[in-house]
Amino acid sequence: MLSIHEHATLEDASTELLDFALAPSNWTAALPADQAPASVQGDVQYQRRVGSLRIYTVVEVASSLDVFLRVAFRAPGLTPVKAADLLETFLKQRLPLTPNSEWQVEVDERRWIHFVRRYSAPRLQA
Repeated sequence: MLSIHEHATLEDASTELLDFALAPSNWTAALPADQAPASVQGDVQYQRRVGSLRIYTVVEVASSLDVFLRVAFRAPGLTPVKAADLLETFLKQRLPLTPNSEWQVEVDERRWIHFVRRYSAPRLQA
């Protein structure tokens, strides 16, 4: 069984995981929109651990060819507000949050807190 890479700090985990997840060769197909919020599927390549905190990051391509960035966190006692602070720290080096950036927030059945936003501009329509 594969194990999840462990890091000493959130910044270290961010550097390695974002480099991996943002590479177009590692993008994945998104689940259909009519399914419940996606839980972390178990692919450890897209996960990292910092102490008891688990992090999942993936770029998903929908059937409409829209591209979304998903960052999820899970830890004992983690709330969406605390997870939002973790998101800011996690993205600071590579994709700093900007005012008025919109993120969807979902909590799945396994208590993962997902943050999802469009990663690329909408595709052009002719």
